[in-house]
Parts: sequence; C-alpha cells; structure tokens
Amino acid sequence: MKKLLILLFVGLVAFSANAQVYSLTNSLSPYAASDTTTNSGTGTLTTRLAISPAPATTTTIWVAVTKISGTVGGTITLQGSIDGTNWKALNTVGTQTALATITATDASNTYHWILQGSPMPYYRVSWAGTGTMSASFTAKLFRAK
Repeated sequence: MKKLLILLFVGLVAFSANAQVYSLTNSLSPYAASDTTTNSGTGTLTTRLAISPAPATTTTIWVAVTKISGTVGGTITLQGSIDGTNWKALNTVGTQTALATITATDASNTYHWILQGSPMPYYRVSWAGTGTMSASFTAKLFRAK
C-alpha cells in the first residue's frame, strides 16, 4: 500500500510539472524592469539570454503600458533575432502576412502577441513614440508546452 501511495504521488507530481507554463516572468530585459518612451523617442526591452529551443506550442509576449503624461501614441513592435544583434519584426498567429505591430492608445493599457511555437531564440519589444508624450512599459514572455 505504501509503495502504491508513493507511486501515485510521484505520478501526480510528474503530471502537474508537465502541465505548467514555462515563464520568464521578470521582464524581457533583466537589466531594466521597464523602459520609458518620450515624445518621438524609442524604447526597447530585449531578452538577454537565448530562449531555450525546447518545444513550445505557443509563445506569448505581453506588454503593459503606463501613461505618465501627454497623449500616448506610437507603434509597438515585436521583433525576433537568431543572434541577438540583427532584428526583424515577427509575424504572429493573428498577423501571418503583416508585421507584428500595435498602435499605442492614449491611456495605460496592455497588449499581447501570440506566436506559434518559439520561432526565435531572442525577442525584443520596441516602442517608437509620437507627439508629446511620456509612458513607461514592461514586457513578459510566456511559453506554453
């Protein structure tokens, strides 16, 4: 009976470990928890280390914008890189034929992109502001197995 209970416990632990989501919950940039975009300037958050090539069914990049002042606007772009130096705007599940860009609205807001699998080892969120504004943003990456 004792062996059966131990086997059952190990099986439940193994099942729950496989069902969990792999997450880099700090931010895409371990150097800064956030970045600020002011007026027509550009802010970026970048993964420092390559994301493991372990299979993922989906990768979600979540961005939170916090309005500081002015009229928030501009374009937020999801980019990927195979070497961490050369960047390209990515296609997402919802925009396979378009660049993965979002137009920031005049408020604090959240946005996200969903990728099939994990197509790149490095990711970056870049925000080019517009007009007279100041806003900070953070980004998180989540991978579902």
